[in-house]
Amino acid sequence: MAPLLEVDDLRVEFGRGRETASVLNGVSYHVDEGETLAVLGESGSGKSVTAQTVMGILDTPPGRITGGSVRFRGEELLGADPERRRLLRGESMAMIFQDALSALNPVYSVGFQIAEQFRFRRGMSRKDAMVKAAEMLDLVKIPNAKQRVKEYPHQFSGGMRQRAMIAMSLALDPELLIADEPTTALDVTVQAQIMELLDELRRERGMGLILITHDLGVVAEVADRIAVMYAGRIVEHTDAASLYAHPAHPYTRGLMDSVPRVDDVAGAPLRPIPGLPPSLSAIPDGCPFHPRCAHAVDVCTDEVPALRELGSGHQAACHFAERFVAEGPDRPTTHEVVSR
Repeated sequence: MAPLLEVDDLRVEFGRGRETASVLNGVSYHVDEGETLAVLGESGSGKSVTAQTVMGILDTPPGRITGGSVRFRGEELLGADPERRRLLRGESMAMIFQDALSALNPVYSVGFQIAEQFRFRRGMSRKDAMVKAAEMLDLVKIPNAKQRVKEYPHQFSGGMRQRAMIAMSLALDPELLIADEPTTALDVTVQAQIMELLDELRRERGMGLILITHDLGVVAEVADRIAVMYAGRIVEHTDAASLYAHPAHPYTRGLMDSVPRVDDVAGAPLRPIPGLPPSLSAIPDGCPFHPRCAHAVDVCTDEVPALRELGSGHQAACHFAERFVAEGPDRPTTHEVVSR
C-alpha cells in the first residue's frame, strides 16, 4: 500500500532574480497511517515551509514551488484543482499552527471558531455545531467544556489555547495531522501534557502525525521516525532509536550535545553548535553545514553529500556518515538518561 503522505524531491523558492532564496532543496519523506514522523531542525531550516506546501497554503508569491511531488494516498496534490485542495484541508489533512494565540480570532468565542467547521462542512445548525464544539473541547481534556465553549481566547491559558487548536484541527476527523511547534512558549509540564495528548489521539484515531520541532527532548518518547533538516534539506532520516543511539550527521550530534542533561556536572558549560545557519539566498558550496562543522575537510567544501542509505533505513547526507555511526554520540543522549 502507498504511504498516507509522500513528499518527493520538493523544491521551493522565495523571491525573484538576484533576491531568490532556495528554501527547500529536494526534501523527501513519507508518513504511514498511525505513524509519528518528527521533523527536527533550527529555525529557518525549512520545516514549516514543507508543511505549508503540503497543506496547499504556500502557492502564491513570494513563495513558489519549483519542483517535486506531494501525494496524499497516491493522489498528486501539486497542481491539483484549488477546490480539491480546499476540500482535503480539514477533511483529510489538518494543521496545528505554531502560535495558538494569534491563530485564534480574539473577537469570536473559542466554541464558535470550532463550530464553524461543523456548520459549513457538515451543514449542522448553530446549536448542534456548538454541542459538537463542546464535545471536541472535552476530547482534548479541557475541564467544564460546556461552559468554556462560550469563552474567548484571552480567557484561556497558553496550554488551553493549544488544546483548543488541537480540537479545531481534529474536528473533521482528518487522516493526517501536522503539528507545527505545538509546545512553543509552554512550560515543561504543559509541554509533556500536550505531547501525551497528541500521541494518545494518534493511537486512538490511527491517524498519521507530523511533529515539527527544534527540540530533541520533546520527541524522544513519541516519534517513530525522525527527519533532521538543515538549510532546506533532509540531512538525516531514520527511526528514533537509531538516531539517538547512532547519529550519523555532525549536525544531529550537535543538536544532541546542545541540550542540557540532568546528569551534567554542575556548572559545566553547554556545548552549542558554533556559528549561525546559512542565509538561504547564499547557501555555501559543498556541504551546507561545513562552515560550522569541526570535522570538515576539503571534500566537504567542494562536494554536496547525497542523502544515502547506511543500512536498515538509516539515511544521512555526510561524507563520513559511516564513521559517525560507528562512534555513536559523544555522550549519553537525553533518551538514554531518561531510560536509566
